[in-house]
Amino acid sequence: MVKVVAKCTVKAECIDEYIKISKELVEETQKEEGCIFYSLHQDVNDKAVFACIETWESQEALDAHLQSAHIKRIVPTLREMRLSSEMNVYKDLFEA
Repeated sequence: MVKVVAKCTVKAECIDEYIKISKELVEETQKEEGCIFYSLHQDVNDKAVFACIETWESQEALDAHLQSAHIKRIVPTLREMRLSSEMNVYKDLFEA
């Protein structure tokens, strides 16, 4: 399995729109083959900070996700609303 934590800070004036647009991204991604878990979270102390937590069956499934039509269509719009972002990919060390 592959885990992803994608964290970003959104411009204050864009928070509501970011959430609205992200809803479609989450819904479409959850339908993808190889997606085990995909969810967007908002920081309780800073409403401008978001984290997308993901679990994929394999690196190949993640790679396919990153090339999907909805990623290519939605992410550029979300990117314009961000002040900063980072994406970290992790592998399980003690996979059951």
